[in-house]
Amino acid sequence: MNHLRTLFFIFLATLTWSCATVAPLGKTEPMSLLHIDGVVQSQSGNIVTLQMNMPELKKTPGSPIGEIAQELVQKSLVIDGMKTEINGKAGVIKEVRGNAVIVELEKPAPYPAGAPVRLTIPKKNIAITDFEVIRGKEKDLGRVTLEGLTTALIDSGQFNVVERSKLKAVMNELELSRSGLTQEKPEEILGKLMMADLILTGTLAETRGEWEINLRLVNVRTSQATSAIHMKTRLFKASEIRDSGPLREDFESPTIESSWMMINTGRTAPFFRSQIDRTEGSDTSKRSMRVDYQLVRGQTPGWARIDNRKKRDLSLYDGIEFYARATGNFQAQVMLMTSMPDDPNRIDAWHGFFEVDQTWEKIRVPFTKLMIARGWIKGGAASMYGANPGDQVMRLERVEGFQIGIHQSQNGDAKGSLWIDKIRFYSD
Repeated sequence: MNHLRTLFFIFLATLTWSCATVAPLGKTEPMSLLHIDGVVQSQSGNIVTLQMNMPELKKTPGSPIGEIAQELVQKSLVIDGMKTEINGKAGVIKEVRGNAVIVELEKPAPYPAGAPVRLTIPKKNIAITDFEVIRGKEKDLGRVTLEGLTTALIDSGQFNVVERSKLKAVMNELELSRSGLTQEKPEEILGKLMMADLILTGTLAETRGEWEINLRLVNVRTSQATSAIHMKTRLFKASEIRDSGPLREDFESPTIESSWMMINTGRTAPFFRSQIDRTEGSDTSKRSMRVDYQLVRGQTPGWARIDNRKKRDLSLYDGIEFYARATGNFQAQVMLMTSMPDDPNRIDAWHGFFEVDQTWEKIRVPFTKLMIARGWIKGGAASMYGANPGDQVMRLERVEGFQIGIHQSQNGDAKGSLWIDKIRFYSD
């Protein structure tokens, strides 16, 4: 029972934080390591002891996340309980001590001492728990690191990453079993964790702008921490921290997130104002974002909108959805701004169109349907963002903000109100 209790706290203690977003990291060098060469030290029946020539894997210069990913690959190439093959003969790794590996073969096969062999390295399933920021102001940095590391491990070619939602579901079941609220035994629930070979846990702590990273790699089969990684680094520049978490904006909170720009251009036409409407929302909601506008052909402002300026990484999402209605029939649009990696002041705008009328309707705009905004290239970048246009490449990992609204060029002279509610990023 003490063994199960230890397992429970090893896993559960690391599932307490869910933080946000990731900067455009350089991808780790792709690796397709399938075998490791070595020599036979000894054999006794089905047990073969090997001395392996562990490879030195290249690190990604200037990328802390890349370095961590490479070190994780290095330290998890061979783990206890892993199925493998010696020169095509199936077996299981029983023990790893440095470069010495003990393999139990399924069927006897002669391997004389000193004989060269090739050990198969299969892909491993790894589950990455949410990283906890135990000290520091940037609480979102846990998810920044998590998402960046997940991407780097997938790109390495050495891992299948188990969905964290499945891991959390199993841990919730385990907690219930410990409280006596379910008849399922803890050991039966722990068996479900065999969907992962390894679990990566970790904490981050900040001191004077430098981050201390402590990670543990846990072998699910043995419940032992097989290796640890410790690093002190700047980790990310402030400008690189991007939110990759889901957006679920219902405008129901009494306070609104600071990334929403509340704009009031005046009281005489042309004008527009964006504000929280506390009397109307979609479905049973009583709150939404409302834009009041009177747009006049050829005069500024010609684009009435809601505006969110949070830096995001939306590479995990397929599009944006929301509910919308207006005081009349209008053509509205979504606009997404993306920047270039080497110069965040070079920004492209991408837009997609939708119809809106007097009834609430759910709108879905796939990112693949967005088109480059030509007016932005001609002068909109400078007038709206004080930026220069980019290279017309959509980089969803470098989103600078998004807008939803009504443009005078599609509607002529227009006066009325537009309501937006329940904004989400979605994945099909």
